[in-house]
Amino acid sequence: MEAPSLKVAGLSRKRVSGTAWDIYLYILTSDKPTGIREIWRGLNLSSPSLVQYHVNKLLEMKLVEPTADGKYQANDVERTGTLRNFIMLRGRLIPRLVFYGALLTGILTMYLLFWPFRWDFRDLVVLTVSVFGAAAFFFEAYNQYRGLIER
Repeated sequence: MEAPSLKVAGLSRKRVSGTAWDIYLYILTSDKPTGIREIWRGLNLSSPSLVQYHVNKLLEMKLVEPTADGKYQANDVERTGTLRNFIMLRGRLIPRLVFYGALLTGILTMYLLFWPFRWDFRDLVVLTVSVFGAAAFFFEAYNQYRGLIER
């Protein structure tokens, strides 16, 4: 049976998983174009030909592109649907929900520092909503990141 396909940039694509996914993430998070042997050593795979096979699959899907010196880099235009919930920051994929949780935590911190806290109904509602909201954002961000790694 054929793998389910994703709609990415208007094109139907097969799902990237397993070793090809690991190679794609390695190329995507690399700060410079990466060669076959670098990927092979970095991921500790069995042979360079296995890496070449999966890179060729990624080339067909237009997720990576070759450079003039024979190395590979991620195609910035094409992304898989899974990565739309992540932001690339200094070579790391960070779930967007982390920023929402940090914003909510910052607002709560400012409220606690600059607003006189009297333990009345309003203060308890703000505290409860902020704490549970931030916890939910961070929990979901953790699950997204774990799902990215375990894919």
